Amino acid sequence: MVTPIHIRPKEDEIYLDCNATTPVLPQIAAAVSHTMEQVFGNPSSSHITGLQARYILDNTRRLGREVIGAPRGHLVFTSGATEGIQTAVLSALTHAQQPTQGKYLLYGATEHKAVPQALAHWNELLGIGAELKAIPVDQNGLLDFDFISAHLPQALMICTMAVNNETGVRQDLATLERVIRQVAPEVPWMVDCVQMLGKADFALSETTIDYAPFSGHKLYGPKGIGFLYVREQRPFTPLIIGGGQEQGLRSGTENLPGIAALHTLFELLLDKQQQVFKPVTVLNQYREQLLEALRMAFPSLELNHALEYSVPTTLNFSVRGVPSRDIMDVFDAANIRVSSGSACSSKVTRSFVLDAMGLDDWRSQSAIRLSFGPATEQATIDAACQRIKEAAHALRQSCLLLSDTNEDFDSELDGVVQLRFDAHCCYLVIDRSAREMAVIDPVPQLAERIEKLVACQHYRVKAVVTTEQQGADSPAAMLAQLLCASGCDAARDNVGWPLSAAADCSVPRDCDVPTDGCLLVGNRRLYRVGTRQPIYLLSSPIAANAEAKVDFAFIGEQASPQLLNQAVGKHTLLCAKTDETFAIAQLLDELNDTPCGCELVNIGPEQQLEWLRRPETLVLDVREQQEHQVTPLELPAQVMNVPLTRLVQFIYDYRETFADRPVVCLCRSGNRSGVAAQVLTRFGFCNVSHLAGGMALLNL
Repeated sequence: MVTPIHIRPKEDEIYLDCNATTPVLPQIAAAVSHTMEQVFGNPSSSHITGLQARYILDNTRRLGREVIGAPRGHLVFTSGATEGIQTAVLSALTHAQQPTQGKYLLYGATEHKAVPQALAHWNELLGIGAELKAIPVDQNGLLDFDFISAHLPQALMICTMAVNNETGVRQDLATLERVIRQVAPEVPWMVDCVQMLGKADFALSETTIDYAPFSGHKLYGPKGIGFLYVREQRPFTPLIIGGGQEQGLRSGTENLPGIAALHTLFELLLDKQQQVFKPVTVLNQYREQLLEALRMAFPSLELNHALEYSVPTTLNFSVRGVPSRDIMDVFDAANIRVSSGSACSSKVTRSFVLDAMGLDDWRSQSAIRLSFGPATEQATIDAACQRIKEAAHALRQSCLLLSDTNEDFDSELDGVVQLRFDAHCCYLVIDRSAREMAVIDPVPQLAERIEKLVACQHYRVKAVVTTEQQGADSPAAMLAQLLCASGCDAARDNVGWPLSAAADCSVPRDCDVPTDGCLLVGNRRLYRVGTRQPIYLLSSPIAANAEAKVDFAFIGEQASPQLLNQAVGKHTLLCAKTDETFAIAQLLDELNDTPCGCELVNIGPEQQLEWLRRPETLVLDVREQQEHQVTPLELPAQVMNVPLTRLVQFIYDYRETFADRPVVCLCRSGNRSGVAAQVLTRFGFCNVSHLAGGMALLNL
């Protein structure tokens, strides 16, 4: 078997996503292994092996009661917090009397999605017919007590959380309890305590909390184990029945290795002499150190929660003008693991928690969550601060962050660059040596990014044009005003087709339709065809005694083969304004439904890794420039960094040179490389593969 290629050693990883899950502590892993190998009996069996298993089960329950301060009530082992939430909701709603009109199920607006979805599920399945109502929160993420008091008299259940998983905001449970019990002494109350374990002291039996779910993997235990506290004499309906285990409260043979993990975890939490879990004072120092490093790296950083209301192990922040995806990717390349919010919502582009708190849209869309655990060591925090500095430097070199110093970064951008927002495409025509640029079909959401690029590279903007009808409030006009305000050389008359565009330009040889003059962008000519919904043609570089041809056509929404057949050549790259399928560009043959291109090479992972060891292979690292900078690929094969933004220019530059060369596309996860590989095959690169799973799988 081929030995895996290691881009960066696993021990180099800095894991700061502990609110999603945590690594398993060595002593906890040892307890799991010992139980699986030596104490593997069924706790319900009456022989010695079963009795040994029963001892672990009972002793873990006893220790768990000490940890959460619950000498009374039930402590039921579950598969995790989600099962605990389901069990609590089912128990409360099964017990509820047939509601009258207007009954409510209350839950905090910033609750984990498992809570409202469980409420909705069992409400419908049991035919309760109650109305789900989200309890509003203020800008600090704290629950609205007046709303609770007003709606609780008609509520069948109320669900809140102790600590929010995205922001670390901690609710005032003592005050909340007084508000709830003054209005509704008997209403079932569930508190999600998942993020609070190990970060605060518990005394659940001294409260009127009815249900409290916990999860092992949030505090250095394995996944698949958790427990649920149920207050004595409160409604309970088993979610799983058939066997009678857990005193009839949860059937199924207990997960003894997982329970043994909790046993060791509980011992650590109860041991006042242990050095594994740091005191709150140390955790606060960690947070301050990380926050200082982040603020130095990102001067426009804004915290999305107040520190005084949050546990010390969570920082949620946004950086104005920098999408969370860009920060996450460069952090990941630097081997720092963070998230853009809840791990259960990783495909969502904004944070519902920050939306509920009423924060600005840009903060919700750009949020980063950094979370560490109470067992984190000082060396990890020190290393994280250094890596954060390196990641920010890479973002500045890519012009995604503007520096307040005189740093001069040499951009790798040259030629045609495609920027995207969802399916909308904006094109930059850049001449690197002349420091000139034209913008075609600007997208409002990309305006700040373009402004930063212009300011960072000191480009002279020759024109901001659109394939739509020009108006004073068009994206092109708005962007030109923004560029003027930033002090760049972009005169207001450069909005739309400039009056200075030469009328006597020689028409490129592929074009058989009239053009409205041309504009020089460095060593290339940009032509306009039509006026109402124009298209733009970009010539090949001007050369002595050589007739220009049309290399690129920016066609907007124009899909008329009749017009394009007259305006462009067979090899012209057609760049549309909207690209739903990530085609990147098209050729005339494709528009005319003529098959072209090659098939993607389908080889196994071992052969792909073998390709990476061959000098004749070209590896296209399609990660962004800042990702490549912090984790360059050191391989026997030739490596080129070609992000998707620059892929159309790469196709133009190399489709003849590299047509038959072995090419492996590679990125962080395999998603971008899959897109790149499919595009290259369409344009005649006939020996292309991509590394499914990406760099994430190289270190397995």
